[in-house]
Amino acid sequence: MNDEKMTADRPRVDYEMAWDSYAQQWQKTNAELAHIGDEWIGKAAGAANSLAEYEALIEQQFIAPYIQKEHTVLEIGIGGGKTGSLLLKYCDRLICADISSQMLQAARSRLGDDRVSYVKLDGLTLDGIASGSADVCFCYDTMVHVEPVDIFNYLTRIPKLLRGDRICVFHHTNILSELGWQKFASEWDKNLLGRRDGTAFSVMTDTIMEKFLHHLNYEIILKNTSSVPRDCVWICKAPVISH
Repeated sequence: MNDEKMTADRPRVDYEMAWDSYAQQWQKTNAELAHIGDEWIGKAAGAANSLAEYEALIEQQFIAPYIQKEHTVLEIGIGGGKTGSLLLKYCDRLICADISSQMLQAARSRLGDDRVSYVKLDGLTLDGIASGSADVCFCYDTMVHVEPVDIFNYLTRIPKLLRGDRICVFHHTNILSELGWQKFASEWDKNLLGRRDGTAFSVMTDTIMEKFLHHLNYEIILKNTSSVPRDCVWICKAPVISH
């Protein structure tokens, strides 16, 4: 019992509350934007200088070469549906998953319900998503905020959800890059003693992710550290899970 109490009292990253709050505050501070997420244009990541340029990069580099018209895509961390709207141009169906109910509402208002379903995550499991229900797992602009151990946890759970091509697109921050280090150096002192806001950037590297992927038997197709210079994007195949 004491162990349970000690665990409960430890600081933790409350991703759900942080992103619910972000979504609630967004309308007050971004009234000129059409959709939540349009404020992220890839400039700080060294990737683009406008929303249109950033969306074109994501579409041309990470969606068009890998997503087929017959695919069902699972997007983890749908946010306001920015990348979801791009994915729907290429795939058959889209499963939108997020820990924030506020973000899911924003995504639904943007994407609607035609060819789209929505799943509220608990942050620990992916139990709301049926086994073998997707051909592709797409996780972009999400893992940049997720702690390495939580990324590893998701990576252990994704393979059983996939079928067919089993393609995965994973994007995370890399503090070993010049821009990644600048980001880390600008906010490390705000995230001490295990306390940090769920919207902050995690301390993650390409080397850690490569270790995770190899350990869990993902097949790495491409490692890209140039398109989004602050970060790292992986294209890989999830392992087949024998039941």
